[in-house]
Amino acid sequence: MKKALTIFFVMLMAGLAGCSVQPSGGQDGIAVVFDGAPQLFDPSVVFMGTVVGQTLSSESKNGVTRVAFALDNSFDELMTSNLVAVARNGRLHLDTLGGYGEPLSPGASIVGFVKPSSYQWFKFKNIINNATMSAQHRAQRLQAQYGMGG
Repeated sequence: MKKALTIFFVMLMAGLAGCSVQPSGGQDGIAVVFDGAPQLFDPSVVFMGTVVGQTLSSESKNGVTRVAFALDNSFDELMTSNLVAVARNGRLHLDTLGGYGEPLSPGASIVGFVKPSSYQWFKFKNIINNATMSAQHRAQRLQAQYGMGG
């Protein structure tokens, strides 16, 4: 029993040492605003099947949920205006809308979708319009509804 606990402890410490995430986007992380409450059970943040960061906090106010996350420094280039988040399988999944996104300004929020189907509907509705601009407007509206101005 002691041997098993020792092995478990060593593996746990080795895993923690190798999995540290250096936050990007300031001390508060990058903010994602959701219209509703996403079901997130795993703190991992995923982009194209790769874990790129972790969630830091989640708070709800006025029907809007704000989730802060940090990216590993090697994924800083993801912080652009065409970045969106989708709650899928209990994790925060990042995706980029088509085209080129400008670097996120400090304090900017990205839009999040509580279900993959709502994200697909958003993309479908905005095929003709600029989806990146629509996502930014939606994030600003949700941020204002949350009470952070914008």
